[in-house]
Amino acid sequence: MKRRVFLSAAAAGCSALAGGESRVFAQTSPLAAGRSARTAPGTARSTILFFLSGGASHIDMWDMKPAAPLEYRGPFQPISTSAPGVTLCQHLPLLAQQAHHLALLNSIGGSVSTNDHHAGYYYNLTGHVPDSTFLSLGNNRTPYASDWPSMATVAGSRRPP
Repeated sequence: MKRRVFLSAAAAGCSALAGGESRVFAQTSPLAAGRSARTAPGTARSTILFFLSGGASHIDMWDMKPAAPLEYRGPFQPISTSAPGVTLCQHLPLLAQQAHHLALLNSIGGSVSTNDHHAGYYYNLTGHVPDSTFLSLGNNRTPYASDWPSMATVAGSRRPP
């Protein structure tokens, strides 16, 4: 599958999860707060989900907590971005120039705490609260036939065969 086809399918999946309405993003985006009330929300042309399972730590890239004690923050320095009040890691200067296009989520709440990321992956990729099997099985909890579909499945259902 070519990269552009994959990104288009991912965008279709995100649109489907939002009920096909890009206004949801425009109304909930922290970047939308700075717009005047007279300006109509824009229409998102595409969406890219960076799902970094096993990727870089958030404190090393997106949320370095420079005012926190040493044991709670990452080793890198924050830099200013094109979005007021948003800082990124010193190793992301090109992304910092484009930060006014981003919507960063710095907190996520959950009701099933497994002390790992497995239940969170399920919740974020399906939009449904994980059941109690995530507590008893942890990372051994594999998908069941009755589980909600992932975003990739939703995106795939919107593409021609």
